[in-house]
Formats: sequence, structure tokens, C-alpha cells
Amino acid sequence: MAENASVDASIVGVTVFRDGARITRAGQVSLLAGLAPVLMPHLPVSADPESVRVAVRGNDVALLEVEANLRHGVDPVRDETARLRSEVERLRDAVQALDDEDAAEQVRMGFARDLSEAAATAMARAVSFGRAGHEDLAQMAGFLSASTAEALRRRREITARRRAGQRELDAAEQRLADAESRTGEVRFVEVAASVEAATETVAEIELSYHVQATSWQPLYDLGLTGGQLTASYLAEITQRTGEDWPAVRLVLSTARRGQHQALPELHPWYISRRAPAGGPEGTMLTGRPLRAAAAMAEAPPMTAEVAESGANQIYEVARPIAVPADGNPHKTTIARFDLDADVDHIAVPVLVAEAYLRATVTNSSPLLLLPGRARVFRDGQYTGETSLETIAPGEEFELQLGVDDQIRIERKLHRRATSKAVVGGSRTVDIGYETTVENHRPVTARISVHDHIPVSTDGDIKVRLREATPSPANQTDLGELTWELTLEAGKSAVIRHRFTVEHPARVNVAGL
Repeated sequence: MAENASVDASIVGVTVFRDGARITRAGQVSLLAGLAPVLMPHLPVSADPESVRVAVRGNDVALLEVEANLRHGVDPVRDETARLRSEVERLRDAVQALDDEDAAEQVRMGFARDLSEAAATAMARAVSFGRAGHEDLAQMAGFLSASTAEALRRRREITARRRAGQRELDAAEQRLADAESRTGEVRFVEVAASVEAATETVAEIELSYHVQATSWQPLYDLGLTGGQLTASYLAEITQRTGEDWPAVRLVLSTARRGQHQALPELHPWYISRRAPAGGPEGTMLTGRPLRAAAAMAEAPPMTAEVAESGANQIYEVARPIAVPADGNPHKTTIARFDLDADVDHIAVPVLVAEAYLRATVTNSSPLLLLPGRARVFRDGQYTGETSLETIAPGEEFELQLGVDDQIRIERKLHRRATSKAVVGGSRTVDIGYETTVENHRPVTARISVHDHIPVSTDGDIKVRLREATPSPANQTDLGELTWELTLEAGKSAVIRHRFTVEHPARVNVAGL
């Protein structure tokens, strides 16, 4: 059997799924004639040993078997830790030496100070007795001043060197602390392939494996200008696999997930016989809050190449990015495309005294739009954030674009009267509402106005719609009324609807 051969197979491609990734490595190995184990690079512990695949290409070579096993080893950082510890000790000694040098200078200055005081006393006596003159006194003073100044200069120099030495020591201690926090037993996946070569040759090795601790999420920038919606389809990739990915061929594979913010929806307005005192009373259901909106910003990204893979799509990113194993999101562009949008407004004044801009869009792109967050821009201005559900190519979807303050809605109780009833007779409650809609936009606006009347759950309680002006475009069995208005710029419209509730005088109505 020939000696072991090692291959330096670097990462050449990454396919990211919604819950993992497939990594492809490639390299060359020199083989001698005969059977030889070929050792691959150690794979991160996040690699699934069962997913490892090896392919060998070359003249007169054959791949016999592949083994992938989880191994334990000593962290190579330990050697680095020992080196860093020695460096820290050396720098500590250097800082201490500077402290000692400064202390020596302080002693020297103290000795000079004591000596100058004694010399000054002696010189003063000598001058008083005439044994020395003023010239001798000035010469001595100059010597002492120069000696002190030189000592102070040396101390300043020592202080500057100590600051620099302390900075080096602090940095070395931080590097040591970081290394010590990483030191310990490591786990990795060891891959070895048995390859037989008829003659000495060079073979190409391809290694692929699946890893966990990685995923990608879609992110959208959606911009509405007039009747056109411009969509930027982005991907946020995160990974903690234990190995950094260089900027190589990057492919994204689709999956599923969704989140949805709903418009306020009218629910049936039920009324019923009021329960006896002490019992539960009927309640009126309330609507859910409106969805926010979405749109997009200017950008000139490239478009990914789209292909089908079974029931899913795969996107080969046109401009790959490096993705380090730091767990942070790293963005890349899948595509940017324009879609036609049919824009109108929806208003539910019984719940919210505002009109919401809505765009009905058909996904005319070849891309499957996955559930994800969408940032919304309208006429270049950021208006908020929403979320998209899964949208297939050719599928129609609604996009809520937030409140339009240029459409004013006001709903008022216009009438409420209760008839008198004789003993054993019935009572009638007459209720009417008036809703005013104003268009302050500079263009014609289409507004869908939704309201409702009660629905009786008791055979003795009768509800009848007595008036609706203009006539509603739709009325459901659950009491929902819909008006479709088209208002020119600066125009307004008034909607009136009135209904009656008739019930036996002895019956108290709940929910009205």
C-alpha cells in the first residue's frame, strides 16, 4: 500500500437551504501507483458524517471506499496560548524594569536634593567668612540646576517608554485571554478515502457534505410609484458552522414559512335575547387590526439565475459574497423586477376612521416569493414594514401600503329611535348611520367602504335594512355591506344606511 496522501481541498461552492447547507470542496492530490488512503481537510463538527460524498477524477484511478468519523483532538490554540503567555511575561518584566529605572532616578534626585541643601549651607558660610565669592555661588547653583533638569528629562523619557510598554502589555494580555477562552478539546469530522492508481498520477478530488447551523431568510424592498411596483428580492444568510465561507459560487434553495398582518375585517354583528340577570350576556365581535404596508428603494443589483429543483426553485447568486461563521446576517441580492399594480383604497369606518391604500399585484416574475419581511416605500418615501406570504409565479396578491391621510372618512350615528310598545306587543329600534368620504388626492381615487348591520340569532328578533344610499355593491347574509366609490380629485360622497330591529317588548336585546 502506498503512503498516505493529503489533499488541500478548498471550498468552491455553497448551496444554502432554509435549514442547512451543502458545502462543496475541490482540490488535487498526487498519487503513487497502488492503493493509498487520501486524507481530506478536517470538517467542522456541524458536518453530517452520513452526508459526506467524495468523487475522484483522473487517469487510471478508482475510488474504493470513503470513511467519515467524528474525532476528538487537542486544540492547536494551546501552542499559541503558551507563546502568548511567554510574551505577556516578557512585557511584564519590561514594564517592571522601567518602574525600577524610574525609582532609581527618584533616589538619585533625592540624593542630589539633600546634597544641594548641605552645599548651599556650606557655601553661604564660606561667602560670609570671605573664603568664597559670588561667582563660586553662581557656578554651584548652575551645576545643581543642570543636574536636576537632566534627571527630570530622564524620568519623562522613562514615563513615555512605560506608557508604550503598558499598551503592549494590555494588548498581549487581551490576546492571551481570548486564546485561553478558546483552548480545550475540539471535535471535528475526519474524512479518508481509499484510492487506487494504476500509475503515478495527479487526480482531482471533489468533496461535498451537509452542515447545520445555517439558513437564509428572504427580505424584500417594495417601492410603489404610480401603478408600478418595483421589487428587490434579497436574501439574508446566517451561519455558525465553524468554518468561514469565501466568496464562491453561492446557490440558494427555497423552502417555506410565513407571517401575515391582516386588514380589519368585519365580523357578523350578532344580537340575541338578553340572558336573565346574573347570566352571561351576548357580545359583539371586533375586527382584527389592519395590515401595515410595504415598498422599495433605489438600487442597481444583479439578478440571480433561476432553476427548478423538484418542487423548489434554486437561485444562483450573480455576485457571491463571503459569509463568515459569525452568526450575523449577510445580505445578497437575488433579483430586482417590476410588477404592474392595481391601486385602490379600503375603509372600514366602523372600526377605523382611516382609509388604507391597497395594491393588487400579479407576480409576473419567474420567481417563487417566500414568506418574509418587506420594507415599503411609496414615491421614494419609506412608509413602514409588512410581511409577504408565499407567492407563486403568476399568483395574484394584495399589498397593504398603509394609511392614506388624503382620504378622509367620518362615520356618525344619524338616527336612533325606539318605538313605544303596548303590553304584549313588539318594540322597534330604528338606527341610521351617515358616512362621509372625501378625496383630497390630486387624482381620482377608488375607495371600497365596508360597514355592517346586525345579524339576529333569535327567531323573535327581526333585523331589516330599510335604507342604503347609494345602493351597496354587495350585501352578505352575515350583514356586511360594501360600497365601491370612485371620487375625482377634491370630491366627496355621503353614504347613508338605516336598519330596524323589531322584537317582543318583554325581550331585552343584547349586543345592540
